[in-house]
Amino acid sequence: MSRTITALACALAAALAIPSAASAADKPVDDACAQNSPLASPCVGADKVAEAGATECRKAGAPDDSCVMPAGHDNLAAERAAYANSWVHRAAQFQFRLGNSLPLRDAQWLGTHNSFNSFANGETPSHLDSNQQLTLAQQLDSDIRSLEIDVHWTPSVHANGANAVVVCHGRGPDEQNAGCTTEPLLPDVLPEIATWLNGHSDQVVLLYLEDNLDNADGYAQTVAALEAGLKRPDGSSLIFHPDAANTTAKGCVNLPLGISRDDVRAAGSQVVMVGNCRGGWASDVFGWDDVHVESGSTPGYKDFPACDATYGPDVYASELVRYYEDSTWLSATVDGESPSDHSASMLSPAKVAAMTRCGVNLFGFDQLLPADGRLEASVWSWAKDQPDPAAGGCTVQGTDGRWSSAACGAKHPAACRNAAGAWMLTPKAVGSSAAAKACRAQGAAFVPPRSGEENSLLRTAAGNAVVWVNSAS
Repeated sequence: MSRTITALACALAAALAIPSAASAADKPVDDACAQNSPLASPCVGADKVAEAGATECRKAGAPDDSCVMPAGHDNLAAERAAYANSWVHRAAQFQFRLGNSLPLRDAQWLGTHNSFNSFANGETPSHLDSNQQLTLAQQLDSDIRSLEIDVHWTPSVHANGANAVVVCHGRGPDEQNAGCTTEPLLPDVLPEIATWLNGHSDQVVLLYLEDNLDNADGYAQTVAALEAGLKRPDGSSLIFHPDAANTTAKGCVNLPLGISRDDVRAAGSQVVMVGNCRGGWASDVFGWDDVHVESGSTPGYKDFPACDATYGPDVYASELVRYYEDSTWLSATVDGESPSDHSASMLSPAKVAAMTRCGVNLFGFDQLLPADGRLEASVWSWAKDQPDPAAGGCTVQGTDGRWSSAACGAKHPAACRNAAGAWMLTPKAVGSSAAAKACRAQGAAFVPPRSGEENSLLRTAAGNAVVWVNSAS
């Protein structure tokens, strides 16, 4: 199959008389299709063929720039390396640390949708209709901290035809798991996650298991695989286990939204798993049916404070809010989308920035790449190329809401937060060294915003003032 895909992709480039080393930003096939096709499915299909061909090209040892196709997304080593040294990466890490002490109902996770479904993870029919270009480890290296894995209980060639827990982007058990063919087993997928976590002991990952099991043996085998696969080298578990004492009448433990990532690490854990409320896997997987909502009106999403009228402030304050997208050819075909409708349903950088400012907790990105703009759009704190020690050792929030370095001897109002969680400013401008004392005089504390929503609320309270913020993480 891989040779056929590579040949098809190369034929596509040759037919269009476009060099294979075309710029990653120059996608003439995508542009022409979007302008001329009444349906999105042919355009998405061209992307899939090109992406699979590029992956096979790289696996064959060709340089990245020789494997760029005239359509699709480009997984380039140079872009991944540049991201590792970028201000966006530093800001994402900084923001994650700031959010570590927040209750999970308020914390943000950057995540991917169908994280496993990438041709880079093996040549299977469902991987060909990919949601991702990066491997799981590459996603984690790109500051993704929530992964989604779909599990099915279905006959597998890797289990000699017996039923096994297969990681597959296919239909549900009510449709005979159609689409699941030669996909890997769950025990073969988990080591990549465990290896990454064992090299990043200060990190916590939210693992969403999409449930297509519907079988007691399937749940039991899933738990066994999780326990065996998500371990440290010394044999200790990476899993944050549900407390059976909190089991609900539905048979599971709901995800405790009042705990924080710091609490997870304090318990000696690094993986929090969520999924449908099912007694069969409740020893490892928290139920989140009753504590989260997902994907309201993505096309109609507006900037703070309007956000998405689908969910009011009470929902944001009490539940996890998730938005995800689906870039597969199958979805585009079944939905009959036009190119413009397909584009409107995607999480563009502009929408990501608005959702971040509104307090969306969890993103499910498709086709995430380090340079595609969405990671940068999720940065709500530091302005581009900040902090800059040459400008000073203290931090201000500007009128655009972004943070930058400033000389500590300057005078600005200080951003304070009171016991009720409301932001206020000191009545007088002060030097940075006097900010904490000035806040205490107001019955408040000089603490940093810890999420995009908190930063937005501070900017609302600050009006047109440039203010001192506490950037200690």
